[in-house]
Amino acid sequence: MSGWAERAAATLLPLSRAITLGAALREWAYTGRFFDLEARDGTCELCGQQDLRYHFEIENPGTTSILLVGSECIKRFEITGVDEQGQHLDADGTGKLVDLHRRGLVEDARKQRVMTALLKLGQKVPNFDAWNFIDFVDDKGAFTPSQVAMIFWRMGSAGVEYRPTDWKVRMRRDSDLRQLRTMKPAAFKRVVAALTPAQQSRVAEIEANFAENGQSWR
Repeated sequence: MSGWAERAAATLLPLSRAITLGAALREWAYTGRFFDLEARDGTCELCGQQDLRYHFEIENPGTTSILLVGSECIKRFEITGVDEQGQHLDADGTGKLVDLHRRGLVEDARKQRVMTALLKLGQKVPNFDAWNFIDFVDDKGAFTPSQVAMIFWRMGSAGVEYRPTDWKVRMRRDSDLRQLRTMKPAAFKRVVAALTPAQQSRVAEIEANFAENGQSWR
């Protein structure tokens, strides 16, 4: 038995009816409840892994015991669960559900960081309508390149810390690309830092196509 399995058995068996780890694991199920600790200070109560930000709840209905664990333990030990419609899932389906819930937690945390940065900017710059942009985050999800360039410039000037990759930049329309193309170099550099790898590759491809024709995209 591996080290993590030994640690899991030491935790799980006293809370289960079965006397072997494999049988005990079949008693447990993912409840669909999950939590953002807002800091990497959590510990998996099943295997002991530390520095977790997100907890996922598993329960043994027979003993009414509950453990808060990491998402990887649910998949590693093939713990099953039920979906939002109450349908029983196999281990693979439960793993996909846990991944879905984890992505939701990560996305919620990203949005919260964006909103917090906007509120801080509004406090430091009275004429900046933070709530208008916060509503925009909830409604649209992504900002235009010009909006990102302006917000990043203002936050930099006001000393507000932010993560460029937290900010989603819209690049679906020709007008979005035109905004990028006509930006001053400093603004362009700030916005590119917020683009996804796929978006950065798209910009590089456009620039390369123009260069092949002896033209400069910017």
